Amino acid sequence: MSSVGPVPVPMPVVLILIFLLLAMAIARVWSRAEPGQARPPAAGMVLDMLLVGLLCGRLSFVAAHFSLYREAPWSVLQIADGGYHLPVVIGAGFAWALWRLRRHRALRAPVLAGALAGLLLWSGASQGLAYWQAKQMPLPALQVVDLQGRAIDLQQFHGRPLVLNLWASWCGPCRREMPVLATAQQKHADIQFVFLNQGETLAEVQTFLAAEHISLGNVLLDESSAASTSLDVRAFPSTLFFDAQGRLQELHLGELTQAGLEHKLRRLR
Repeated sequence: MSSVGPVPVPMPVVLILIFLLLAMAIARVWSRAEPGQARPPAAGMVLDMLLVGLLCGRLSFVAAHFSLYREAPWSVLQIADGGYHLPVVIGAGFAWALWRLRRHRALRAPVLAGALAGLLLWSGASQGLAYWQAKQMPLPALQVVDLQGRAIDLQQFHGRPLVLNLWASWCGPCRREMPVLATAQQKHADIQFVFLNQGETLAEVQTFLAAEHISLGNVLLDESSAASTSLDVRAFPSTLFFDAQGRLQELHLGELTQAGLEHKLRRLR
């Protein structure tokens, strides 16, 4: 399962929310104050740890990839592109907590223990999700067609890292990210890029490509949207990153920025 609910929410986001709430609950129950005591809410401090950590992790990532963001400054605001430095997120969150707790000794154990428990459980669940996806969502064996009407089996892309983009011409985010993916396809010859259109006819796809003046390789058609069904994808664009053995390494729902995509491609190799 790549997402949850009628409005698709990526599973990694769901895991973060679940274990954030668990960490906040631990901190709150542990830190129940005696009557008359006034001190900050422990659960709120755990939430603040996450927010401060995410902010610092994002700023660190943007600084490290400033040359890419400079070409499209607006993309800094696309926080869903996965552009965060995890060690910075964790370090900044705990550093802020230690500073904030310097005057509240009684809250140190509840807040730090709750945050640590949430972090460890989230890490284990994330590893489990990645393992499950790699086993249960391999590169599907589907028959699709290319722009010349020839039958293509997706399994022919097995053997090298693959970026599989599921898209539709009516999808605004799909259209916006196309130039980013096109540039990456030209830049990274060692990685295969496949643009698998979902649910549209050959004429519709050809009209779109001609109107947008986009040069793409491996544009394929899946008129029955069989790939979306097989991979349990409920929203477009969805970009799946497979290793050379056809195992899913990551699934990204939504528009990709250049910096976010480059970060994912480095991890795919």
